[in-house]
Amino acid sequence: MANVSHEVLISTLKKVKKLLARYQVQYFLIGGSAIGAVREHGMIPWDDDIDIGIKRENIQSFIAAFNGAGLDDDLRLVKPGDPSYFFTTYKVLNHSEAVMDEVDAGTGLRGVFIDVFALDKTFAWKPLRRLHQLLVRIDEVALDVANGDMSTGKHLGFFHKVAEFIAHHRTKADIAKMNNKHIQLFNWLPAGYIYYNFSSPYPWDREYYRRDEIAKASVQTFENAKFPVAAGYDAILTRMYGDYMQPPKEADRKPKHLQAD
Repeated sequence: MANVSHEVLISTLKKVKKLLARYQVQYFLIGGSAIGAVREHGMIPWDDDIDIGIKRENIQSFIAAFNGAGLDDDLRLVKPGDPSYFFTTYKVLNHSEAVMDEVDAGTGLRGVFIDVFALDKTFAWKPLRRLHQLLVRIDEVALDVANGDMSTGKHLGFFHKVAEFIAHHRTKADIAKMNNKHIQLFNWLPAGYIYYNFSSPYPWDREYYRRDEIAKASVQTFENAKFPVAAGYDAILTRMYGDYMQPPKEADRKPKHLQAD
């Protein structure tokens, strides 16, 4: 990945940091960005995006902050429900001329981006959590089928048939809307819950957050500035990656999202 792309990403993150601080929106660097903070003290050299987690109860404040920020024209917020965008992540997209040759393989968006993941409540008790995860997974498979991909979710058996039925009787926009609704279904839970990233690319239960793990922040140095990661980052990252302080094999050190046009 070109150095200019990293420079633009870091500059974008610092703008977002000021914005979220001004509007008092709690957030954390998560995923590979959290590893970057605690292991590299900056971006992982081969990474091509930045990941932020925000509790669902703070997402509307995040959107309001961004809408009221008066940021430059190179930045825009892409969010679930936008036309032709059927994903559950929010993206702070920098589409300045310097990075217009970068294209996100998943969405086709041009530029570089910060992924903002909403962390939703789900059941701490695994049997009920599995039902919630299955409900969301059926929506995801239905979207895949609607996009012409019949291969994903085959192991779901009967539930794959349900996803096919949904795909053939609803528009992609309607399925995406239903998916977001199902993800947020249990945010009313007063107790007995954990936070979960339903937009995670990892298998079930690799990216969940116990309440105590994200109750407070641990401030880390990231690209010569201070950024928060969850206080329980060690337990979180170990669940997700195993020995996250050990870099992957050389062959695996490559960008995952962006491709040059």
